[in-house]
Parts: sequence; C-alpha cells; structure tokens
Amino acid sequence: MIDDDAELAEIRRKKMTQLLAREKKLREEREREEKVSTERAKLLNRFLAPDAASYLEGLRQREPAVAKRVEDVFLYLIAYRGIRQMFSQLDVRYVERQIKGEGPRIRIERDGETKDFGAYVREAIKKGSDED
Repeated sequence: MIDDDAELAEIRRKKMTQLLAREKKLREEREREEKVSTERAKLLNRFLAPDAASYLEGLRQREPAVAKRVEDVFLYLIAYRGIRQMFSQLDVRYVERQIKGEGPRIRIERDGETKDFGAYVREAIKKGSDED
C-alpha cells in the first residue's frame, strides 16, 4: 500500500513536471512570437510611407492572409535585398495585385458609365472600322 502511494506520488510528480515544462515552452514561444511581431512592425513602420501603412492596415482588416504575404515581401526586400527607401501606397498596391494575380486595370468613366479601358478601345476600333 505504501509502495502504491509512493508510485502514485512519483507519477503525479512526473506529470506535473511535464505540464510545467510544456507551459514554460508555450510561454517562451509566445514571447518570441510577440518579439518577432514587434520587430516586423517596427521595420514596416520605418520603411512604409504613412499612406502605404494605412492602406496595408485596411488590407489587414479586409484580407489578413494577403496582407501577411505583402508584409513578407516588403520585409524580404528590406532585410535580404537591402532596400532602404520608403515604399509608397502604389508599391503596396502593386505587390498586393501581384500576389492576387490581378492584371492592370484602367477604367474609363464616360456619360455616367464605367467601362474597362480594353473594352473602351475595342469599341472605339470597331466604330472606326464601321465608318470606313
């Protein structure tokens, strides 16, 4: 009976030690993630123009996964390519469009109607060839 109590106490002690070690590891991981997140934010704030930073913040609200990839691209350019210039909102939008796989878009608004530039040009060419 005494042996059973001692074995049970030993098992409890081991479980408690494992639980404390796991908790400590999780805490350290969380602290490391917070530190990395803080450093990322500092770098981005340093090299993004105010309008670019606000656009990226809006993108984070709308599409967090795309915003994370955009951030990763800029951090890569800063950290590994040594680019030390301010990035504009246009740069952020360009990278966002590349990530999404969107091509360039030009829109024409005429008579209250908005058309894609390509459609507008095709229509103009068609009208020009009809007049010949």
